[in-house]
Amino acid sequence: MHTKLLDTKDIACYRKNLNTAAEALKSGEVVAFPTETVYGIGVNAQDGDAVAMLHDVKNRPRDKEFAHLISDLEEISGLVDMHLYAKILVKKFWPGPLTIVFSGPGKKDVGVRFPRHKVAQDLVRLAGVPVLATSANVSGKPPATDAQKVLEYFGNRIEIILDGGPSTMKTPSTVVKVTRGACVLLREGAIPKKRIMSCLSAEVEVN
Repeated sequence: MHTKLLDTKDIACYRKNLNTAAEALKSGEVVAFPTETVYGIGVNAQDGDAVAMLHDVKNRPRDKEFAHLISDLEEISGLVDMHLYAKILVKKFWPGPLTIVFSGPGKKDVGVRFPRHKVAQDLVRLAGVPVLATSANVSGKPPATDAQKVLEYFGNRIEIILDGGPSTMKTPSTVVKVTRGACVLLREGAIPKKRIMSCLSAEVEVN
């Protein structure tokens, strides 16, 4: 496989390159893309072979789940339970550098990321399928913050890398798990723990 590096910085070829990447993702290929935090890699969640390929290129255990990448809140309708804490965090921080782990059907945890980056949003929207995604790095290595690092990690193992230039934050998203009565920090990233907890405390006191 020859990995294609497609530019998204040039407006003249933006739509064409996004459509190419979206079609590849929809058809079962692994596609890398920029976000405001670090680069990500994603696949069609409905394609079991593609999900297995994502585990393989990431060198990640098969029992470790990936997050759902969305471009609109309606995409998680019926997928997760939206309790009070979740509603507060969604209103305050989405779209943005926060991954929320919700309770899903059968109480299974479901991680969801709604990035602020236009390329990531447009890719999901154009693909028109549920997308599973993770940071663009081999497990144990630092996440890629530019397209060249993605190419170094995954060259000739994934179909397409969308080059949106260097990531602005260069820090992974913060990850929290929310339930009906609690919010637990799983990973501190671009949004500090203090800001998350202060937001929740202020909103709950008001309500």
